[in-house]
Amino acid sequence: MLSFCLPSMEVSGHELCYISHPNYDKRLSCNILGNLKMKKNWAGWEVWRFTKVNDDGHFIITSWTHDHKVLCSNPDGGVFTTENKHGSWEMFKISPHPNKNGVRIESVEHGRYLAFSGHDLYTMDKEEDTAWHLEPATIHFFISSTCHDKRLSSSHDHPFTHHNRKPWEKWVIEPTNDQIGHFILRSLEHGKYLGSEEDGRLNVSEGKHRWVIISSPHDGVFIQSVEHERKLACNDNGHAYTSEDSGGWETWRLEPIMPGTISGKQIWSFVGIGVATVVTAVAIPFAAMGVVGAMGFGAEGIAAGSMAAGMMSAEAIAGGGAVAASGTVATLQSIGVVGLGAAGASAAAGAGALVGGLSSLGVVAAGRGLENELEGTMVELANSLPLCSWRMW
Repeated sequence: MLSFCLPSMEVSGHELCYISHPNYDKRLSCNILGNLKMKKNWAGWEVWRFTKVNDDGHFIITSWTHDHKVLCSNPDGGVFTTENKHGSWEMFKISPHPNKNGVRIESVEHGRYLAFSGHDLYTMDKEEDTAWHLEPATIHFFISSTCHDKRLSSSHDHPFTHHNRKPWEKWVIEPTNDQIGHFILRSLEHGKYLGSEEDGRLNVSEGKHRWVIISSPHDGVFIQSVEHERKLACNDNGHAYTSEDSGGWETWRLEPIMPGTISGKQIWSFVGIGVATVVTAVAIPFAAMGVVGAMGFGAEGIAAGSMAAGMMSAEAIAGGGAVAASGTVATLQSIGVVGLGAAGASAAAGAGALVGGLSSLGVVAAGRGLENELEGTMVELANSLPLCSWRMW
């Protein structure tokens, strides 16, 4: 059976992660000027790209949004960003923490560990405050029935389906730590876990029901209960349940919700074509929401170029943003997240492109438009553990 893995991996050696400090529930963030801060957010400015640079397990760590900014440390414990991707001060080693739950991020050049005191970010040669959690940039999904264009949704008390792509339809898909290939599905809005009964009924509760995600021959995936070996299904009436069949009603699309982001270059591109509403984007830098259409099934993988169109929609892209998806603002949000730049933005604006026009513009991968970075297949979890699978080390 092919193993499903969460889409944190890009091409070989590249991974998108949050760098989270568990003691303070804050993420390392890089702002528009390249300055480092620790934030409560789980958004685009808190996502980092880990690029493996040699066989010794050394990485350079760059801001996903401001991709020319590289994490760096000096001999005195200072931590900052540079634009040098080839220096020794910019190389880090990731290893399990020997005494705490998490990983250590060690400067290769100085032998010091990234640390956070609750106020200051620095490196040190001791173990205090040096445990970090690396989490996938994409763990939030819309789960859509392929036959009926409905999303799995949930209230506080029970699951159902709905045509919306709003907070109640957002699910967190979390791998279990003790069994590769098992996942739990948690409602992002309500915090309860999707479960099922032996007779096919679904429920939401505090209990962590396990599921496996299997490739479907009907252009999607099966989501199957480990306990009952029944697949999540949606019938013609929109009723959600589990079934022993393996057809279209049992096939779902997982639509990843990439964190919203906007870079300095994109902001100035907007200014260049005379968009006054960019002020809102500067004030709320996470307004634009991208959706990356790339999922992986073992060694086969699925490239973004072949699957993006089937996994994202206009509503999915616009629905995650903080700015209303209408008129010019919607056009520019969409252009911004796919990184068309000033020339592409001008052409799109001139043609009156809206969110739904992304496919006609030749865009196959949203989330900053890194088509070249996303062309590779996902790495099979069972053969090559991503950094975000540190709990299994």
